[in-house]
Amino acid sequence: MLKLRLSELQQRYDLGERQFTDIDLRGLDLSGLNLENVNFQSANLEGSNLQGTNLEKANLKGTILTNCNLYRANLYRANLSYADLTYSNLKEANFHGTFIETACLDYVCLERTDLSEAYLRNVSVEGAQLTKTDLTDTTLIKVNLSQAYLSEIYYSKLTKLCNCFEPEVISEDFFNDIEGSIDLSLVN
Repeated sequence: MLKLRLSELQQRYDLGERQFTDIDLRGLDLSGLNLENVNFQSANLEGSNLQGTNLEKANLKGTILTNCNLYRANLYRANLSYADLTYSNLKEANFHGTFIETACLDYVCLERTDLSEAYLRNVSVEGAQLTKTDLTDTTLIKVNLSQAYLSEIYYSKLTKLCNCFEPEVISEDFFNDIEGSIDLSLVN
């Protein structure tokens, strides 16, 4: 895995290069950068600061993003399949239309995060905090929400949840608690 310095990444990106697969960017401060359409497939960005970074339409397939700060990052229509975002801050990030399959979002903060029109399948969200998270028109398949903290979720009639709760780990009070925390006035 090739280790890149921030200045080298910026220079190569500015010259039109978008292919940065299997590189080591651990711990770098990439905050506020425009990295639209970048290909970071199988890259390691563990502990990096991506606050406010534009990763629109980025390929982050298989990328390690553990312990990252993605506060207010733009991941519009990005591919996060097989990515590991454990313990990352995704507060107020834009994941609109993002594709996330077989990924790990354990113990992440998704407070006020826009996941509208996103597609999530086989995603682990154990211990994740979804507070005021926008799931409008989102598709969630085999995303075990029973292990996540849910509060004031926004959704619509087009939000699809399929096999998102494992009954054997949910108490009878769970659905009463979740029903009370969802703001039904926001349903279209």
